[in-house]
This record gives sequence, C-alpha cells and structure tokens, in this order.
Amino acid sequence: MLAGLVEKLREKLRDAGIQEAPQAIEVECDECQGRKRRAVKSCVKCLASYCEVHLKQHKTHKLTDVTRQLHKRVCNRHGRLFELYCRTDQQLVCPLCVTDGHSGHHTVPAVEERTEKQRQLEEAIRRSKQRSKEKEKELKNIMKHLKRSAQAVEEDSEKICTKLLRSIERRHTEVKELLRAEERAALAQAEGLLEHLDQQTEDTRRKEAELELLSHTDDHIHFLLKCKPLLVPADPDELPGVDVHPYFSLMVLRRAVTELRERVNDVCDRELVRISDLIKDGQSLSAESTSPVPAGPEMVSLLKSADQAQSTHGEPKTRADFLHFCCDVTLDPNTANSYLCLSEGNRKIFIRHWSGRTVQSAKPANEY
Repeated sequence: MLAGLVEKLREKLRDAGIQEAPQAIEVECDECQGRKRRAVKSCVKCLASYCEVHLKQHKTHKLTDVTRQLHKRVCNRHGRLFELYCRTDQQLVCPLCVTDGHSGHHTVPAVEERTEKQRQLEEAIRRSKQRSKEKEKELKNIMKHLKRSAQAVEEDSEKICTKLLRSIERRHTEVKELLRAEERAALAQAEGLLEHLDQQTEDTRRKEAELELLSHTDDHIHFLLKCKPLLVPADPDELPGVDVHPYFSLMVLRRAVTELRERVNDVCDRELVRISDLIKDGQSLSAESTSPVPAGPEMVSLLKSADQAQSTHGEPKTRADFLHFCCDVTLDPNTANSYLCLSEGNRKIFIRHWSGRTVQSAKPANEY
C-alpha cells in the first residue's frame, strides 16, 4: 500500500515537470510493462532489476545495488556476485570459486586487483608516452640532418658539375634530379614513420582518456571488466624504426660525383689532344706509344672518338684505314694460358713446350 502511494506521488511529480535528484546509475525496471519505472535494486538470483512495486516478491532473494548488465557480474557456476580476482587464471571469481575450481590459486579482493591494474595501466601509458616522445625527437633530428645533408650535397654537386665539360651538362641535370629524388624518398619515409608514430600517440591518448574515466568510478567490477583491453601494451617491435641509410646514400652520391670530376679531368688532360687530332686530321695514334690501353671512362672516350672517326671517314677497308684505330695492346699475365710466355712488356707472346722449352716465337700481340 505504502509503496503504491509513493509511486503515484512520483508519477504526479513527473507529470508536473518536477525532476527528482538523479541517481548515479539510471536503470529501468525489467518487470514494468509500457512505461518503465526506475529500478531501485537488482536481484542476483533472477539477474534482473526491479522498481519498488515489483521488488516485493524478491525481498527474500539476494539483492544488490542497481546495476546494468548484472549477468556479467554474477558467476555462471555458483550464481554469486564476483567479489574476488584470481591472479593465477586472470579472471573474476565469486567466494565459492575459491574452493571450487580455483583451490590453491592466488586470489585477492577485487578492489586490490583494481588498484594494481590501475597502477599497471598508468605505468604502461607513462612508458608509452616516453617512448613516443623519444622516437619523435629522433625522427625530427634525422629529418633535419637529412635536409642539411641533402642541401650540402646539392651545393657540392653544383660546384663539381660546373667544372665538367660542356658535353656532360645534361648529366649534371640528371645528377641533381637523382639527388632530389633521394631526398624526397628519404623525407617521405621519415614522414611516414612520423605519421605512424602519431597514430600510436593518438591511441595512447585514447587509452589515457578511457583510464581517466575509469579511475573515477567506484564500481570495482566495472573497472576490472573494462580495463582488460587497455592492458594490452604497444608492441615495441611495432614502434616505427629509424633507418638512416638515406644519409649514406647521399654521401655515396657525393663521392661518386667527386670521382667523376677527377676521372674526367684526368682523361681530358691525357686524351683530349689525341682524340681531337684523330677526329680533325684523321691521323693515327702513335705506334711507339708505351701507354697501356685505356680503361673505364678512358675507353669510353676512345670508343666515342672511333665512332666519330668512322662516321667521318666511312667504313674502314684498307690497312691504312684500320691504322687510324691502332694502339698498343698489352696482355694480362694473370689470365694467360700456361703454355704462353709473355715478354717485352707483355706485348709479345711465346709458346712454351710441355717440357718447359720455348719452341716457337709468336707475333707481337697487336698483330693478332
């Protein structure tokens, strides 16, 4: 009777627009039909929440403060509320579970485990934030260093390329493009790592915000149910690594350009006069020259000269035509057959007999 009068009074207050003081948790009665009343208690036995009117028939049951999702707070095996935490099995347990299924396990009150889990979460977030700051600082330093290195190499390459002959100006432009492409690739990689780090930082902030909300709740069971996803720490292997190889690539490019300048200058000093004479006058190279066959860039220059001479004089047919391309040839003793013996500066070949005697003299190497 009294409960009915109280409920009617509440309905009149609601109809008049008078608001009651809000409770910590607003849960509707599971028994009410149509317009739901506010639940005041939850029944552990029935796993439901009831208003004052429908609570009468549950007075003899075990009641608890009203809560949402009561079935998640009750042990499925014993029908008792979770009050303890088994650290051995990492799960919530009721008092009966201590002797039934968790005998000998390390169990502690839920409030104690909540305190420990909260401490672990705070420490994990602190370490994650510290690692993120260190990685961010390291990445920014590398990006700054890459920019300075790229600028320095570009300036050096500019000075080096301006000393090259007019015939390699096009190569100079290609070198600059390669350099800038390497810089863009290196910066793009660093920016990608920084973006990945920002995503991890944002995830850490989200966890911190969730922890902040959880830390203000007095419901230990709710805290333990919600904190497990937050306990998963960031895998250190997933943190973006720092790769500084682009800097070394830039330095390799710088050395390559420097070596190119030195080789070009050397070739120009020794070969430019002979090549110019060969192209302009069609005179053969001196047969008495003792210089070895050019190699590397020198050979490339010589072949270009031969091509130009061929286009000038036409396809060589006579001995005189072929003499335009005459040069001294030296043989490599390290790759010579064991039956061959070299002499006169590795320019003459002798055939060695199996007994060790030299039985025949061959022509000079440049006549083969």
